[in-house]
Amino acid sequence: MTDTVAARQPGRGEFADRVTLEIVDGLAHLRLARPAGRNGIDMMMVRALADRFEVVAEDAGVRALLIGADGPAFTVGGDLAHLQTHRDRLPAELHEMISLYHATLARLAALPVPVLLAAHGAVAGGGLGLLWCADLVIAADDLRIATGFVHLGLSGDGGSSWHLPRLVGLRRAQQLILAGRVLDAAEALDWGLVTEVVPAGRLAEVALARATALAAGPTYALGRMKRLLLEGWAHNYPEQLAAEREAIVDCARTQDAREGLAAFAERRAPGFTGR
Repeated sequence: MTDTVAARQPGRGEFADRVTLEIVDGLAHLRLARPAGRNGIDMMMVRALADRFEVVAEDAGVRALLIGADGPAFTVGGDLAHLQTHRDRLPAELHEMISLYHATLARLAALPVPVLLAAHGAVAGGGLGLLWCADLVIAADDLRIATGFVHLGLSGDGGSSWHLPRLVGLRRAQQLILAGRVLDAAEALDWGLVTEVVPAGRLAEVALARATALAAGPTYALGRMKRLLLEGWAHNYPEQLAAEREAIVDCARTQDAREGLAAFAERRAPGFTGR
């Protein structure tokens, strides 16, 4: 049975022309829905993303999140036409937009459930922040990744300066940000920016299958795995070992852990409940 956010959240339908959200059987499916504008990020898009991610974060029944997009591009990043109309107050407009957008990205990154992103066409500028926050990225073979800020005389947003050195190393990050290099799908896979590349015609099918599998997994343990991987950057080795011990002991208290051990002993697939 389909349980749509629009039905459960009266008054939130005003963002349907920017971002849609549907939650079915524990899988939240969020889509950028501004294809005519190539999913460019304007103030309304930022507010829509903030609203939808709040819904996901507050729904205890969500076990995984799949992010996709309508139209020929996942997102071209900032809507330059929007910024052009605000050029006389550009610093104030960017401050307002980016403050909310960055708070939203931080909330997305902190979600205690796995996030899978299906990327196609262009993923550029600040829109890359959505890709950086995903745990797994399935890319279509028509993918193109570009920061693009150097061509605008802007230093960048969306977390690229934090994520890229960690994902690909400083020298490659400098190529993408300072030199404005554009990566195709094969290069993005080789650099470790995406998890898997599939034919464009199969992107939706493969992404949904991968996300459905995540939603059927041991949600609490997956959330603790995410935290361990992300927080490891801030820990020394003994601290990380202590964090691993604490996490696995907490996971051992869950029904899913008991089910996983029983399924292994009985040579059957586990039936995780996400609790």
